[in-house]
Amino acid sequence: MFGSGKKKIEDVAEEARKARMRKVMEEASPHVRPDAGNSKFYGTDYRQFLKEIKTEPQGLYEKSCSFAEKLLRIKQDAAASAGLEEKLKTAYINASPSGVLSLSLLLLIALPATILSLLLLGFLDFTFSILMLLFSLVLVFLVYNYPESHAKSVQVKMSSDIVLAILYMVIYMRNNPSIEGAVKFAADNLSGPLSWDLKKLMWDTEVGIHESVDAALISYLAKWKDKNREFAESLHLLRNSTSEIDVRRDAMYDEAISVILNGTRERMKHYAQGLRMPVTLIHAMGVLLPIIGLVMFPIVVLFMQDAVKPIFIFIGYDILLPAFLFWYMNYILQTKPPTFSQPDTTKVKGLAPMGKFRMGKILVPIIPVAILAALPFLLFGISGLPAAEKSQSVFSSIVIIIGMAVGIFTYTILDSWQKMKIRNDIEKIEDEFSEALFQLGNKIAGGTPIEVATDSAIENMKSMKISELFWNISVNMKKLGFSFEQALFDKEYGAVWAYPSRLIRSVMQAIVQSSEKGVRVASMSMLTVSRYLKGMHEVKEEINEILGETVSSMRFLALFLAPIVSGVVVTMAVIIMRILSSLCGQIGNLASETDMTGFSSFVFCAGWGQNTGTPPISPNAFQLVVGIYMLETIILLSYFINRIEYGDDAIGLRDIIAYTVLISTIVYVASWFVTQAMFGGPIEQLLMSSAPRT
Repeated sequence: MFGSGKKKIEDVAEEARKARMRKVMEEASPHVRPDAGNSKFYGTDYRQFLKEIKTEPQGLYEKSCSFAEKLLRIKQDAAASAGLEEKLKTAYINASPSGVLSLSLLLLIALPATILSLLLLGFLDFTFSILMLLFSLVLVFLVYNYPESHAKSVQVKMSSDIVLAILYMVIYMRNNPSIEGAVKFAADNLSGPLSWDLKKLMWDTEVGIHESVDAALISYLAKWKDKNREFAESLHLLRNSTSEIDVRRDAMYDEAISVILNGTRERMKHYAQGLRMPVTLIHAMGVLLPIIGLVMFPIVVLFMQDAVKPIFIFIGYDILLPAFLFWYMNYILQTKPPTFSQPDTTKVKGLAPMGKFRMGKILVPIIPVAILAALPFLLFGISGLPAAEKSQSVFSSIVIIIGMAVGIFTYTILDSWQKMKIRNDIEKIEDEFSEALFQLGNKIAGGTPIEVATDSAIENMKSMKISELFWNISVNMKKLGFSFEQALFDKEYGAVWAYPSRLIRSVMQAIVQSSEKGVRVASMSMLTVSRYLKGMHEVKEEINEILGETVSSMRFLALFLAPIVSGVVVTMAVIIMRILSSLCGQIGNLASETDMTGFSSFVFCAGWGQNTGTPPISPNAFQLVVGIYMLETIILLSYFINRIEYGDDAIGLRDIIAYTVLISTIVYVASWFVTQAMFGGPIEQLLMSSAPRT
């Protein structure tokens, strides 16, 4: 009897699971992708979800793994394969563990074989072949470990949204204490990897992988427990709050917000303290010492002319060292704790996409404009190189560096100028939003009608940008006769559409929902959310203060110290080259006149042209190496500063690169000009006066 009852319960559960599956399939089956060549079916919501997480190989890495797997299918042992598959899932890379291993092994075979073939055919010398072989091994290692490094990068992006995720869930649950609705509300109002994670959690529940959202959250908490304990604890509090009474539930909501904010603050304090050594290493070993070391290059060549070739400087300074710096910076950034994501500008009407800027109604591609801006400088500099070779002047190569800087500046400023203005406006409005909600909620709580309360809030905040939002709400209610909800969310005239902020839109949506339970509930909701937002703003300001010293030192290095040292190094190295060239030339002449043929080699001048004193690398080529390295370093430092301060923010990155490259290039050219005027001219005159007269 009990057995049959248990069987009946299991049958009911199985039917419920099948019903959920049918619901998903019914959602998916009526829709055919019109541009597909096959008969794949996609539901409206599920199709969008699949599009967001990219279910087909799209990037170069994914396509390469797919191609390699077809050529050479290799299977790992179960444990290693499971670990790699977990990293691929976390990183949302659509490749299999077998594909990653196959690609790595193919490169391990193909690259050394290619290098060996070029060596045997005489296209490469032995030393350069060894260098290329080491580089290929590093490349194979990076390819195999890409899923792990990208998974860490995705984890950092997720972490930047966890504070907002908890905020959205708490805002929703204050009106509707449903954890399922809260997860969906957060997923809909977030963007990026954390949004995908939460949506996947919902879909896994829909298709029966988990029995309920509550069960799915238990599994999800285990995933985050070791990565971010505060996020897991906040989710646990929200999950448990559904079984509590109202008073206790509200206290748990406040506790969830406090846990995530305090955890974020503490993590950032520890991270800032731990940044001192890595930043010092970037300052010294990554930027200053390599540049200063270039002064020694002429002397090193003098003693090791056979082993040290000019091409090694270019490869070492302009390829390998920047690559190492980029890797090391990313390694530091992968341990960065969660902060706050930047406003999303993708929904702004009329705003140009990345890579374009708007001129009136026309979208103009930026790359051609940047090339046109740089071309005059590049052509002028290149045309002057032959004459510069004879005079050993570096002016023409300086003009080439200026041309590169102009191209970079033009591209980054045009790609960020219009977008940065919009983003700053959104950020300012979001910062003022907590005060606006407090003003409005306080008036409504006192019994003031919402129309009058809105006008009063406008009067109190007329110096703030957020007052424009409330002015639009007031106009919609008075002139168009809209309700508060219509004044905000009407498809054509809604006030929120003029301010494309996910935060404002989601908060106002929750407040509108709470207003259905009464004006008092809505006012309390406004005051509570205002308190939460104020707490977020305070933590954000604290984090900026904590990171202030680190960011300031990196800015000083990028804007002034690195370009000044680079300019001085170019002048000093060129002077040393000029002195050694003159010395070796005179020794060569002396040896030929006195029939001392081995004397010039004895004094190590063989690599400098025994009779002519020609250096193994021309001064303008040397300056190009230093100038390119300086630009690469400036861009990398800008990248590091932006990621530390703002996270993964493409618009902010372009903005900081634009003004940093502009200022640092001016400082670099000025530094070279001043040191050349102070030392170059007098030393050149001294060398000319000491030259033997014929």
